[in-house]
Order: sequence, then structure tokens, then C-alpha cells
Amino acid sequence: MAAGFEDLFRALHSIPGAADNAVKKGVKKGAVIVMGRAKAKLGTYQGAHGSFNAWTKLDPETVRRKHLSKSGSGRITRGGKAYLKKHGSWGAGGNDDSPLVDTGHLRQAITTDYSALESRGIAYVGVGAGSESKGRGSPSEYAAAHEFGYAAKKIPSRPFLRPALEESKPAIKEEVAKALVHELRRFGK
Repeated sequence: MAAGFEDLFRALHSIPGAADNAVKKGVKKGAVIVMGRAKAKLGTYQGAHGSFNAWTKLDPETVRRKHLSKSGSGRITRGGKAYLKKHGSWGAGGNDDSPLVDTGHLRQAITTDYSALESRGIAYVGVGAGSESKGRGSPSEYAAAHEFGYAAKKIPSRPFLRPALEESKPAIKEEVAKALVHELRRFGK
């Protein structure tokens, strides 16, 4: 009888640790979901979501610059010629203006950080500092200017990280719940 009681005591005593590990696994999976959604938002105009406004169209001059050769020759790229043929002008485009996508560095810099997961139960999703590129600053500076807007350079806010988190909350809850159920089912065996 004593051995049965000890086994029960050990099992009950291990539940908080198992639940904590399950929550951390769910949070980690949730961070990956947020990261994927944030990356997917880049390149297409986003509509209003909750307290976040819809993205404003790119300035025609910005669209034109995006379609210039990166060699510095000032020549229009093949994609730029196709854009002009399709739309007739730089300011008439739709989603193919590809807002926040030029080189792909921003999308590549969106990452997760689990360094505080064990100690505080927090996973971060954000933009890595990276290195500065030709007058644009680091990817994190570029991201902040677009996430929150930057009046000095007439950049309107085009949030992608915060709406990705907001939209992902139900999926994060589901991942945490699945991990908890999986972990607790082990105690029934």
C-alpha cells in the first residue's frame, strides 16, 4: 500500500512541472505561428484588423524606385516594365506594388527568440538587428519605421508584427491546450 501511495504522490508532484513544460512547448509553437503570419503579411496590402489601420498605398515614386536596377544605372527592371505595361503608371498599381518587400531582407530578419522561455515563460517574435544596408539602417530599424510609421520620412505605419500576434492568439491557445492535454494523458497510463 505504501508503494502505491508513493507512486501517486510522485505522479501528483510532477504535474506542475509537466504542465509548465507543456505550456512552454505550446508557446514555442505559437511563436512560430506568429513569425509565419508576420512574414506572410509582407508584400501585400493589409486591411484593417482590430485597432490596426489598413495599409496605405505606396507613393508612386516609391513604386518607381523599387523597379529600378540595383546596379545604380537608373534603368527600369524587367519587372518594372511589366508593371508599367499592366498599370500604365507607377501610382495605379494594386497588390503587385509589394509593400515592405524589395530585397527580402526584412522577411528574412523576422525571427523568434526563446532565451527567456525557461526563466520567464516568454518567447519573442521580432526583427533581428542584422547589419545596416545602403542607407537603410538595420532591418530592425527599418521594421520599426514601418510597424509604427516614421513621420520625418513620411512613412505611414504598416504594422505586420502586432496584427500577426493578434490574429494568432486563438492558434496559440490551441497549441498550448494541445500540449497540456498531451502531457496530462501521459499520467493516465
